[in-house]
Amino acid sequence: MLSPHLMSTQFTSLVPLAALVTLSGFLSPLVAQAETDSLINNAAAEPEMSPLAVTQAKPFKNRLRPPNLDTLKPSQQASQNRSGATGEQESTATSRAAGSFGVPFTAKRVSLSPTSVVAPTNGGYLSATYPYSAIGRLTFSAGYCSASLIRRSVIVTAAHCIQDFGSGSNLFRGFTFVPAFYKGAAPYGSWGWQALIRPISWARGTDIGSGAARDNDLAVIALKPKNGKFIGDRTGYLDYGWNNYSFVRSSLTGNLSVAALSTLGYPFLLDLGEMMQRTDGPSFLTTIGGAGQIYQGSTFTGGSSGGPWIANFGYQNPRFSGGATAGRGARNNVVVGVTSWGAPDPNQRKDNFSSQFRQNTRYPRASYGKYGAGNIAALLNALCSGKPAGSTQTYEQLGYCN
Repeated sequence: MLSPHLMSTQFTSLVPLAALVTLSGFLSPLVAQAETDSLINNAAAEPEMSPLAVTQAKPFKNRLRPPNLDTLKPSQQASQNRSGATGEQESTATSRAAGSFGVPFTAKRVSLSPTSVVAPTNGGYLSATYPYSAIGRLTFSAGYCSASLIRRSVIVTAAHCIQDFGSGSNLFRGFTFVPAFYKGAAPYGSWGWQALIRPISWARGTDIGSGAARDNDLAVIALKPKNGKFIGDRTGYLDYGWNNYSFVRSSLTGNLSVAALSTLGYPFLLDLGEMMQRTDGPSFLTTIGGAGQIYQGSTFTGGSSGGPWIANFGYQNPRFSGGATAGRGARNNVVVGVTSWGAPDPNQRKDNFSSQFRQNTRYPRASYGKYGAGNIAALLNALCSGKPAGSTQTYEQLGYCN
């Protein structure tokens, strides 16, 4: 299995943490609100969702209304902040289709039919191979979303998969991650949650944006180890980037900031959410109501929320010769966003949007410990510098955040 890259920058500072809180019952009250993002530990040992509940879960959709996009245009402005990142076989593609802004994309099912050497009972499907194996379904009390592993035992998903916008102390419960979920099969088992961080601005309903387009629709969750083993030791895990890693702007792109991204997840309107789906195509930056967004042509709908947007997706690079090199910004499997919202009917509009992983008003710093810049780094730093209930060591010291 390909070993994921780790960051090389040094740990320099910590984000102050608010009081730890405990989950109990269907909704979970926060003991107190603070200006910083709160670490929420699963101190009540909340159980995982049952296999039946995981299989029968309905897709969860962002309940915020999409904003008006009549005047939406891609951005020509290059990032003012430095971008960065932490250190297959394909199934048959469908015909190309145009997104709501004339953006071409290719959509495909992540599937490999059983053969004489790949039995349908051994979990040997394409989605069970790295890097697909680091992506899965996240089931909880309100339905299911998608998520991906970006540290040894930490997944990233959408904040609206943790709680509704502006719902304060009310969180969903029972977060259970099944990597490489395929038609009810769980080739790497299911993994319950240990702790999570979501932006306090999301909880309070003050996050910058308009309708469903928000600056910080992302969250990170630490998963419990099993039998002393972390999930990433079995599935592998992806890298992540910030400040729009891999986006370029030049005369060859019409001076638009653009990247070639792969988005993955479990949209319910495609194979009933039972199989992982993949979309590839050019992705553009824009701003909606002050919120930094990435958009792409896509057929993804409810259930794909929280799924990763990945630069340089694939198993490994080829061997170069004749002076060829990988070029700038060529780190493999770098998550730069997660699905936040899009058209509910893919036959009317074919689009998909993500909050940008970047420095913004809520997360302005260029360095959050050793985890990089902006919102994604701030959330990881707050999670990894926190401690499990009753422990004297942090999640980082315990190995969750390697």
